[in-house]
Amino acid sequence: MAELAAPRSPIQIVWFKKDVRLHDHGPLAQAILEGLPTVLLYVFEPSLRSLPESDDRHWRFILQGVKHLHSDLKRNGHSLLVVEGEVLDILDYLHSTTRIAKIYSYEETGLEATYRRDQAVGQWCVARGVDWQEIERDGVKRALLDRRNWQERWQSYMDGAEYEVDLSRLQSVDLTPIPDRLRVKLTPEILKTEPRFQIGGEDKALSLLHSFVSERASGYLRNLARPEYSQSTCSRLSPYMAHGQVSARRVFQQTKRVRERLGKNIDQFHNRMWWRCHYIQKLETEYQIEKEHINRGFDQIHKPFSSTYFERWSTGQTGFPMIDAAMRCVNHTGYLNFRMRAMLATFWAFTLWQDWRPGATYLARMFLDFDPGIHYPQFQMQAGMTGYHPLRIFNPIVQAKKYDDYGVFIKKWVPELANIPAPMTSTPWLLSPMEQSFYRCQIGKDYPLPIVDYQAATERAKTIYWEYRKQKKVREQLPSVWKKHSLPKDIVGYTQEFFAGKEILVTESIMYDPTKEPATGPPKTNFEG
Repeated sequence: MAELAAPRSPIQIVWFKKDVRLHDHGPLAQAILEGLPTVLLYVFEPSLRSLPESDDRHWRFILQGVKHLHSDLKRNGHSLLVVEGEVLDILDYLHSTTRIAKIYSYEETGLEATYRRDQAVGQWCVARGVDWQEIERDGVKRALLDRRNWQERWQSYMDGAEYEVDLSRLQSVDLTPIPDRLRVKLTPEILKTEPRFQIGGEDKALSLLHSFVSERASGYLRNLARPEYSQSTCSRLSPYMAHGQVSARRVFQQTKRVRERLGKNIDQFHNRMWWRCHYIQKLETEYQIEKEHINRGFDQIHKPFSSTYFERWSTGQTGFPMIDAAMRCVNHTGYLNFRMRAMLATFWAFTLWQDWRPGATYLARMFLDFDPGIHYPQFQMQAGMTGYHPLRIFNPIVQAKKYDDYGVFIKKWVPELANIPAPMTSTPWLLSPMEQSFYRCQIGKDYPLPIVDYQAATERAKTIYWEYRKQKKVREQLPSVWKKHSLPKDIVGYTQEFFAGKEILVTESIMYDPTKEPATGPPKTNFEG
């Protein structure tokens, strides 16, 4: 480990923002090639931990990853400087004790708070003559105006060579001791172990990846939509990719090696990896999606907030067993398969007729794999806020009968219904008083009655929604939305009947010219169901 020759000797920093790993780590690899004495830095930022999307479950997972990274580095004769504070304060301190010449980090597609923080860090670097090198992450392109050639660039990135990290060539600098004010002071809730949650760390990610390609992926497609069985046959790598504890490229390439053996399972998995980056690119292109409608024409839509609806939806007490089981599952484990996530979103936005934002913020706290780039564009799509996607509202009764036909998932998370036969677990309110007595579950007392009449509430919401969607303000926004967020080859024509809610597809494909307004309406975009 190198020692600083003088108090103002130039150093470089590798800032581990949300990518706490050693394998395929671009900033670390570039810093090693540069060869300057290097501070390896992770910062717990109080401002990020106080955001409404933040939860102890996220920081516990991150802390576990940071601890593993520190152990890996220590075994190789290096150390990780872990501090608590705002990044600008940390950089000021380091620059005053040494002299920062370069900073290496990944680009981050995050919340508006991280976007503004990075702007401030950029200004700090310019003012002090510090060279900040940001490395592209997961094939997502910064400052992208449209999607021309995006898919080809993404594929090239995923097929490209991993960054080689040779720790034997790293000249790391140990800056300990550090001032007390910069020492990490984490709460007991973050430090304690929660057995129902996945454990963070690159070692855990690589172990899961190995078990997926060697065993579990054979059931991926079969169980993808089933909330109980998907927990073991899905990759479960999403929190590790979201928090950078394994690179998406490594996951893509490792799974590609078994494609011949696992066929459509891997094809579908890669399809979802593509969609993952496609949605992250949306937020990278337009950070306002976190808080504003993708289609600004919907700014006029009116959805009064109901605290009663929010309380019952967020605690799993709606009286719809599949909704309640899904919500209780994600509340207690941080995990839920995609179909159930979409069901929760459409129930909130349409059946309860609530603004998408409070629901999206709540689930951001609950999802262990919360990634703003996936979460907000996806939630808006489910809520119909693009103005062109076909509506797909997930009926919780149908979902239960189709994907939990034996009632395993519902009975696990809604034990009030444990004695009820599986065929009735999706609609317990239809039990007669005698059946309720026999099964020892009184609906309205032991388990709540439905919060709304599902069919009537959903149909009413769809009618109101389509009245908004047909309006000129929504339609006028479509060309700019397509230009920023749609792939040229995926644009197809719809008849004008689409705007009346009939969604009749015209089979003739058209090429999209971002400089011209489409003549025939909205694009057909694949849906992750």
